[in-house]
Amino acid sequence: MPSYLDTNFFYFDPEKRAVIGPVEWTKTGDVKPLEKPAPPVEAGGRVRRGRPRKDYYIWGTYRSLKRLYNLEGKSKREESTQTLDEAMARSLVEPYWN
Repeated sequence: MPSYLDTNFFYFDPEKRAVIGPVEWTKTGDVKPLEKPAPPVEAGGRVRRGRPRKDYYIWGTYRSLKRLYNLEGKSKREESTQTLDEAMARSLVEPYWN
């Protein structure tokens, strides 16, 4: 598995959970949308009328993609949970806490 920098931007396929490639930029500084290939039409299937819908790959920093889609096999972030009684008791002693 290649190692990516957290600050680099990549196109990502959420269905396959795979990085497609680095993001390409236009001359004006916008992201070039990377279109997904059209799915094959099944024989005997319903045909949609009108213009076919175009789908595009999502893009983002590698850090955000690996957090959202759990790419590197890390466990999910643990949230600190407290009961209401514990939180109320702590708020009386410490008015501001993290």
